Amino acid sequence: MLTQIDRLTIYCVLCFITFCSLVLRSPNDMSIFALGGLIAAAIGLWLELTNSPELEEEDG
Repeated sequence: MLTQIDRLTIYCVLCFITFCSLVLRSPNDMSIFALGGLIAAAIGLWLELTNSPELEEEDG
């Protein structure tokens, strides 16, 4: 089973890869799948960060 840090790392890498694929392509060669992948990875990253009890600071 993956830990939350593992999932965050995977989502960050996916965001980076899809962003680079969008930036490095010519405007005539734009793919809707790359844009969809970037949006999906960003949503997944956002969901992981909002539901992260491990990343919250402990009140001591």
